[in-house]
Amino acid sequence: MNKQNIYWQLYQDDPIIKPGFPSPILADPSFLFPEDCPDGLWHLFAHNIFGVLEYVSEDGIQWKKRKSIVRNAMRPFVFFENGSYYLYYEKYKFLHVLMSWFPYRKWKSHIEVKTSKDLVNWSDAKTVIVPKFPFHKDPNFGESVSNPCLVKFGNRYRMYFSSSLVMIPDCGFCEPKYITVAESNSPLGPFSYFSEPIISPNEMDPFCNLGAGSIKVIPWKGRYLGFQNGIFWNPVRKESCSAILFLQSEDGINFDRINHTPILGPTGKGWKASHVYACDVKYSEAEKIFILYFNARNKAHWTKGKEAIGLFVGKVEETIGNAKSQSKSKLASHSNRNSSSKSHTFTKSKDKFNQTSKLKVKSKSKNSAKKKQTKPKPKKSKTK
Repeated sequence: MNKQNIYWQLYQDDPIIKPGFPSPILADPSFLFPEDCPDGLWHLFAHNIFGVLEYVSEDGIQWKKRKSIVRNAMRPFVFFENGSYYLYYEKYKFLHVLMSWFPYRKWKSHIEVKTSKDLVNWSDAKTVIVPKFPFHKDPNFGESVSNPCLVKFGNRYRMYFSSSLVMIPDCGFCEPKYITVAESNSPLGPFSYFSEPIISPNEMDPFCNLGAGSIKVIPWKGRYLGFQNGIFWNPVRKESCSAILFLQSEDGINFDRINHTPILGPTGKGWKASHVYACDVKYSEAEKIFILYFNARNKAHWTKGKEAIGLFVGKVEETIGNAKSQSKSKLASHSNRNSSSKSHTFTKSKDKFNQTSKLKVKSKSKNSAKKKQTKPKPKKSKTK
């Protein structure tokens, strides 16, 4: 299997979207390109302490809050297929996210989905994933399934999700301990669960020794790329951290880490000082660019920390043996088909990007031709 190299750069040092009062956090973004939306705008879903919110943008940079989609919910993921939108999220009881910060208050959640044809009107919620196996539960901290990510494998659908909990002492709250999988013939289920995790924390792993966090998986040229935010203890800084790890798999189950170090981690200062958390990633075939929205935390403890959303951009380089084939150095973002918004440009310098004035925005018509993504042929895996 060819090794996949991606060179990454922050779009800007500051957050793209900041949390609004009174919530101290805005987290776990999931987004849609404008050509996949009826109104030709970018759409992004994220959560604050009250529930899941929707944002819209003309250029993917300047975002406006549109509305609240569902209360008492977090960690959304949006999936689009055949004119239908599926919004998955972790659902919990009223005020449970606030009460869970207090000792001896056990967590309990499940994963729901709402559907829409127009991103305006949403269906009633349907429960699709519930805590079932022992590794979905912790006797001290509660029952948790979270961080949904749906990927289509041939005629079937695979749901990646986090399960169980581990207490992070310096944060004062729990994070997901395992990552596992369920499969179905429909995005609405019913789902058959794997009886074991596919990713677990390992005390010998410097970037995943406390919890597995979450993962987003995307098909890519006959393989699967994974973007995992591992939760770990940093013995040098003597504090917990989270960072985005880049993984690769032939079957979507057995993942290998491509980079020995995270592609994006905490900086020790500023809005990304403490933890870099979950992300959503999509690839533009037309522009040859990965776009990754993520959220980060400035201070560990729940009484002090704030979280906001940032933008990470990646350019592809293939390595086949000793031969390298590089994509064009000029990168451009997706855009609103009818947009006349600001433009930006990135150029390559050695193995990194140097940001110049503006990232170029190309308008697309509704009838413009789109490159089809190569459909992978995954190996069959037994659902347990």
